[in-house]
Amino acid sequence: MFKKFLTFLGLFAFPKLLLSDDNFRELSTHSATTLYTIEGIILAPGPGLRVGSQWPADIKLSIDNGEYQGFVRRDGNFMISGIPAGSYVLYAHHADIFFQPIRVEIARNGNIRARQLSHIKPSHVIKLPYPLLLKPLERRKYFRTREQWNLLDYVLNPMVLLMVVPLLMMLLLSRLITDPETKREIESIQFPQIPNNMPDLGDLLASFVTGKRLPEKKKPTAGTAYKRRN
Repeated sequence: MFKKFLTFLGLFAFPKLLLSDDNFRELSTHSATTLYTIEGIILAPGPGLRVGSQWPADIKLSIDNGEYQGFVRRDGNFMISGIPAGSYVLYAHHADIFFQPIRVEIARNGNIRARQLSHIKPSHVIKLPYPLLLKPLERRKYFRTREQWNLLDYVLNPMVLLMVVPLLMMLLLSRLITDPETKREIESIQFPQIPNNMPDLGDLLASFVTGKRLPEKKKPTAGTAYKRRN
């Protein structure tokens, strides 16, 4: 009786053991993802960038802000291994040289494509060759160049223009106008004059402080004018 029970238990549990073994194999295959390698070369900087001969040792490669890192060999070649399929951004960091970041896309079949990274126009795609070819663009600028004195800036100053331009126009008009009658008309133009009965500034301040009204100036009459003449 006990042997029959063990036989029945073995027949019932053996398929489950096989099923669990198959599930374990399936999970292990899914967990073991394929890893890929990004390769490329960095061109040597020109003499205008003023970089020493040890520039490859000063460059550090990073993908997605340091999630994957790599270094450059003496000949300029580099390899970053252990990267799964996906879309990444490759940065080349150097203290004195600026490199343009590159978008790298790795497909599940192992196909690797590269294009320029543009935050302003992400839909504008510019494909790059693979293996990658990184070229130093320019030297980094940590300080702004001090502006020097320029004569053009002084001439274009608004205050200078307000003083000089009217003077030049008057000189040019006097030279351009050759008709004597026109000159006489311009000279005969009467500009508005300030009346003589305007109060003095000192009197205005004194009346404002003391609260008294200013004495009105008497207009000269005909009789007084006649007496003064005599």
